Amino acid sequence: MRSELKTTTAPARWRRRALLLAGLAIILAVAAILAWRERPRSGLAGRPVPRVGEVVPAVQTATAATPPGSGGLELALPAELVERARLGYGTVQRQALAESFRTPAIVEPNAYRETPVFPLVEGRIKKVEAQLGDTIREGQILATIFSADLAEVQMKYLTVDANLQFHIGQADRFEKLARIGAVSQLELEEVVSRLREHHAEHASLRERMLLYGLTEAEVAALRGAAQVQADVPVHAPASGVITTREVNPGQVLGMRDRLFTITDLSTVWIIAAVHEQDFPRLRVGGAATVASAALPGQSWSGRISYIDPRLAPETRTARVRLEVPNPGQRLRLGMFVDVLLDTGSTQPTLAVPRTALQTRGTESIVFLPLGGGRFAVRPVLTGPASGPLVPVLHGLREGETVVTDGSFFLKAEMGR
Repeated sequence: MRSELKTTTAPARWRRRALLLAGLAIILAVAAILAWRERPRSGLAGRPVPRVGEVVPAVQTATAATPPGSGGLELALPAELVERARLGYGTVQRQALAESFRTPAIVEPNAYRETPVFPLVEGRIKKVEAQLGDTIREGQILATIFSADLAEVQMKYLTVDANLQFHIGQADRFEKLARIGAVSQLELEEVVSRLREHHAEHASLRERMLLYGLTEAEVAALRGAAQVQADVPVHAPASGVITTREVNPGQVLGMRDRLFTITDLSTVWIIAAVHEQDFPRLRVGGAATVASAALPGQSWSGRISYIDPRLAPETRTARVRLEVPNPGQRLRLGMFVDVLLDTGSTQPTLAVPRTALQTRGTESIVFLPLGGGRFAVRPVLTGPASGPLVPVLHGLREGETVVTDGSFFLKAEMGR
């Protein structure tokens, strides 16, 4: 009975073992196939073929044409498209460029061309004829002041003028009498002395009226009380733009109250804050270029006119002043600008033509031809431009070839 049971169970055990081994073999085979498919590939043979204009990761090969660690992207284009683009090429060379650095600045008025306007007499503002921002010319009436002092001076002038005419006639009579001996020489000298005093007082009052704002013609026409006026015109002492107005009709003024400020805006000051480590690189008379984001494509040339010897303790910077011509008054007071300060020295550095540079996001890039319609997209770090050349601080090596003319076309193809 036992021998019969053994003969019936042995074949079943072997069948189970065979099935288990077969399943294990299948699993190992599948794993081997998956491992073979996922094996690492190197070189160009295993790279996927990019579509036209597609940007793909570049192969990381540290060669003389690609600085180590600078591997970026590649752009693939058909040969006929590259030919139609008529690309131009340039070589990265070491150039002696003028050393300069950029700093923010602000536009301020030329303080030497600001003219404050003060009243010449105390009184009350009767009329204001100049508005803030008006362009005015020298001699133009800006406001009118009602002044009792002016009326008083004119009345006193009429009295002194009448006395002067009397003493002129008296001196003539005494001179004639002195010739015939009717009066003594001493009496004649006393009359002449009083005449001189009246002349001096008359001239003083006349100049005072002119100082108050009356014209020569108005003073000459003053013959009686009917010609007395109490309105004092305030004339512009210089031509320019009204940059401050501090009076309104009805306001009572003293001699120290400022009425207006007239600013000549044909030139302006550009005030830059420069750090103390940069002072040895600057000199008075050094050239500078001013640009503004609000006025793209425009620039102004100026020179350093003053370097403040004092440092601000909070920022460790000092004010550097540029005087810049301002035709058309395009530079507005308070405007923020960028200043490129020329240090006056040159040093050799790697440089590329300005046309080779394009922007991608927040970085600057150049295109390097690889042949076969392929271009390496290389990010670079640049310094301030010096004419048509831009210094390259990192990302390129001397002797490399970059695309110059048509680089914008390649950038446009990247976005497709």
